[in-house]
Amino acid sequence: MRVVRIIARLNIGGPARHVALLQRHLAARGYDSTLVTGVPSAGEGELPPDEAAGAPIDRIVVPELGRALRAADDLVAFVRIYRLLRRLEPDIVHTHTAKAGALGRVAASWYNLTRRPRRRAVVVHTFHGNVLRGYFGPVASRAVRAAEQALARVSDRIVAISSTQRRDLVEVFRIAPARKVVVVPLGLDLDALAHAPDRGGSLRGDAGFPSEAIVCGYVGRLVPIKHVDLLVRAFAEVRRRQPRARMLIVGNGECRADLERLVGDLDLTGDVHFAGWRTDLIQVYGAMDIVALSSRNEGTPVALIEAGAAGKAIVATRVGGVPDVVETERTGLLVPDDDVAALASALERLIVDPDLRTRLGAAARANSISRFGYARLIDDLDALYRAEDDARRGRTPSSKPMA
Repeated sequence: MRVVRIIARLNIGGPARHVALLQRHLAARGYDSTLVTGVPSAGEGELPPDEAAGAPIDRIVVPELGRALRAADDLVAFVRIYRLLRRLEPDIVHTHTAKAGALGRVAASWYNLTRRPRRRAVVVHTFHGNVLRGYFGPVASRAVRAAEQALARVSDRIVAISSTQRRDLVEVFRIAPARKVVVVPLGLDLDALAHAPDRGGSLRGDAGFPSEAIVCGYVGRLVPIKHVDLLVRAFAEVRRRQPRARMLIVGNGECRADLERLVGDLDLTGDVHFAGWRTDLIQVYGAMDIVALSSRNEGTPVALIEAGAAGKAIVATRVGGVPDVVETERTGLLVPDDDVAALASALERLIVDPDLRTRLGAAARANSISRFGYARLIDDLDALYRAEDDARRGRTPSSKPMA
C-alpha cells in the first residue's frame, strides 16, 4: 500500500517524532511511504534525521511548505504537492498539523477528481495541537473553524489524539460528524527514557545549579500559547520560600527574549537557566526533579508523556488534552489555567515532599509506557489504513474498522 504523508516541518517536537516513527515502522508492515515536509521557521530547532526513528528518514522537501501563511508560497506548495500525488499515485494521503492538513487535503481532493472512484486516495488528517481555541482572536478563530469544517468534508477519516480533542471536533466545534473521527493516541519511542538516570547528566552542572537543588523543568516551544511567563512568575513565588528551588527551561521561540527580561526583573538570574533546543532527552529529563507545563491550550502534550516515561513528577494546567495524559493526584498535579498562586502551590508541594514526587513519578512512568508506546500506534494506524483502503476499493475488510 502506498502512503504519502505530509507535515509542515520536522521541528523538534511531538508531531515530528510521531511522523518519523510511522515512516520507519510502517515500512516493516509492507507500506511504501513517502514523507513530504516543509522546513522549520527561524528560531525552531530541526529534528535530526535519525533522532526519532533510529535511522535516517527519506523525505521530499517542499521549501514553500511552512507554518506561516504566505499566499504566494502556499500556492507554490499546493501545486508541488498536487504534482507529487499525480506522480506517486498513493492509496492513502495522510496529513499532519494544520497548514499541511489544509494544503495536502485540498491537493488530494483535486487529485481524486482525476481518478475513478475505486482508485481514489483515502484522505486522512491528524489533529496534533488544537488550533480551534486559544491560538487566534475571535474573528480568526471563526475563520479557522469554518476552514476546518470545509476540509473535513473532503477527508475520509479525521484522527484525534485524545478523547477530549475528539469531543471538541465532534460536539463543541462541530468540525466533523462522529462517524468520521477516530481517536488514535500519540505513540513515541519511550524505551530509553524509561531507563533515564535520576538527577543524571550534565545539564545541572552546565546551569551552575548546586547538587542539592530541586530542579523544576519546562520542555517545549517558547511561544504565547505555552504561557511560560505564568510558570516563571509562579516559580518566583516558590523561590522566595524554597531556597533549593531552581528552574531549567529547555526550548526556544519568539518569547525567549521577553522571558529572559522577566527573569531579570524578578531577580531570578542564576536561578533560572535557558538551555535552548536540546535533542538529548535522557540528559534533559534526567536533570529535572519536576516537569511543569503552563499552557493555555494543548492537544496531547508530548513533553508530559516523555516526562512521565522518565519517572518525573508533573505539574500542569488543566487545559485541552492534558487531563487525557495526567490524572491529578495519581500521575501528577493539575491546576487551573492562568492561576499563579495555584501553580506555585503545586510546585512547592512537590519540592518539599520527596515521597510524593517518587509516587507520582512512578505512576506517570507506568502510564506513559503502557498507553503511549509506538508499538500500539503502529497497530492502530495499520488497522485504520487497511480498513479504509478495503472500504474504498470495495473489498471484504481485512481488519476491523476503528471507531
